[in-house]
Amino acid sequence: MEITDVTVHTVSLAEVEGKKADGTQDAAIVTVDTDEGITGIGEADSSPAVVDAIVSAPVSHDKSAGLRSVVMGRDPFDVEVLWNDMFDRSYFYGRKGAAITAMSAIDMACWDIMGKAMDKPLCKLIGGVHRNRVRAYASTLFPADPSDTETMRSRATAAREDGFTAVKFGWGGFGESHRTDRELLAAARDTLGPEFDIMVDAGMVWGGDVKRAVKEGRRLDEAYDLFWIEEPLYADNLAGYAKIGDAVPTRIVGGEEEYASYGFAEFIDRGNVDGVQPDVARSGGITHMNKIATLAQVAGIPLYPHGYSTDIIIAANLHLCAANENAPLLEYCVENSPLRWELVEEQFPVTADGYVEVPTDPGLGVTIDWETVERYRTSSPSSA
Repeated sequence: MEITDVTVHTVSLAEVEGKKADGTQDAAIVTVDTDEGITGIGEADSSPAVVDAIVSAPVSHDKSAGLRSVVMGRDPFDVEVLWNDMFDRSYFYGRKGAAITAMSAIDMACWDIMGKAMDKPLCKLIGGVHRNRVRAYASTLFPADPSDTETMRSRATAAREDGFTAVKFGWGGFGESHRTDRELLAAARDTLGPEFDIMVDAGMVWGGDVKRAVKEGRRLDEAYDLFWIEEPLYADNLAGYAKIGDAVPTRIVGGEEEYASYGFAEFIDRGNVDGVQPDVARSGGITHMNKIATLAQVAGIPLYPHGYSTDIIIAANLHLCAANENAPLLEYCVENSPLRWELVEEQFPVTADGYVEVPTDPGLGVTIDWETVERYRTSSPSSA
């Protein structure tokens, strides 16, 4: 089997709110075609136009080549070889950031091809089935207006009524003041009761101020019994993460801004985190997500896959949670966006007790809804 083409499909809503931390406003969907008629599907969670440029760029020299040129004519089953070659050939503009996200999409699509060719769901190829359904947490945003406790109550109520037993609030107006943070979380806890798990995604709002992060983290956890605090500081402040981890009782987690196994090895070792959150569409695709899961397991901490985009990511994370014993939770974005809910034909509903079933169809188990893609397409797809 040989790869015959790699195509980037860029889609976007008509209006994108630049200051809103919402990954469902646009997407870069990547398809990988083969000479045996099997097409793999992947997604890169980055600027779609940048991903398109990284895939489509011509060869400049040995360490600066577009990713399509690297994988054309190659065997999609050679995922480790392809990953290493893409990394090596993009070294001058890559190593982290958007280049790794584009590699993630191609890698994901290759794994999808392998599953389809072998007539096996992806989880069977990467570790087996530790669980056939995964506990999900509703992932949503704090209100943009930090005084808007009614919206906070409404989002908490929706999560409970939709069957979830855990909810994460992030970004938005969080962090503007201790008073409004307390009011927002008080509204959520009062609405949900004491047994419901509440996570806070601080969205790096405390920047590099470790003392403030420790102080706020302790006070909020004590008052509202948080399940975790996510990304309290800038992603590269590993010494700060370690200090917060020592000082704050609740779990301190992060990693959605980190890349590949080598980045997570340092993040786990120096950051003293209680769980890691690599994103399959950013952190290195299936190939490196499995490596990161192993690093976390050796360190005795959970893998909490990040995902705030389409159902392609939901499906990939379900397989990863099924195949890795230390991956007990699924992030389930609840944004009201057509790119979140209409981009694939399959649905992944939440059960009445807060779980999502792992797909059993071959590969990722998703089918692109091309009518939705065409409705939101931003440019003609580039291909070989």
